[in-house]
Amino acid sequence: MMKKVASVVLALLVISVSSHADAPRKSAWNPTSATNYALKYAKNPNPNYILFPNDCTNFVSQIMRAGGWKDTATKQSTQDSSWYYNSKTSYSQTWSTAHGLRNRLNNGYELGAEKLSRSFGGVGGAYLNSKIAKGDVVFADWTGDGRYDHAMSVVDKSYADTTVAYHSNNEDKGSMVSISAQNRFASFEAFHIS
Repeated sequence: MMKKVASVVLALLVISVSSHADAPRKSAWNPTSATNYALKYAKNPNPNYILFPNDCTNFVSQIMRAGGWKDTATKQSTQDSSWYYNSKTSYSQTWSTAHGLRNRLNNGYELGAEKLSRSFGGVGGAYLNSKIAKGDVVFADWTGDGRYDHAMSVVDKSYADTTVAYHSNNEDKGSMVSISAQNRFASFEAFHIS
């Protein structure tokens, strides 16, 4: 009888641990390493990773990994709770799609990712928030339909502008003020990574 009880307790413990394996966590974060990676591979993609026609989120995920983020223990490719890249044929949708990664950050699966508010009394874009810093992530919804289409990594910040690196058009020093002006109907969300 004791053996059976011990087996049940052990089984419950294993289920409990595995169900919380990817509970909100905080990976180590080094914004300098993230920014250095972004600048190194913005124009010439890293050949060790798959290259998508729309490669922006794959690139931002690589930057986050370079900055210290670790893959999740659970590898469920279509779940917001999973974030990983094993190979060019095995990766999560949160690794490779802007909307998926945005949902992961927005829904608190990674502690240390803070959604920033609009700046200047709610008038200026979140990408101008005084808290934004190198290594942070900016998402763009080009059409305003609520689905985020593009991801960018902050590589510099001044009082007047935020500079981003991204793929698809392979840019290492894009101006968020210019990007916003050229895309009047777009909305942007920014996440501070710490």
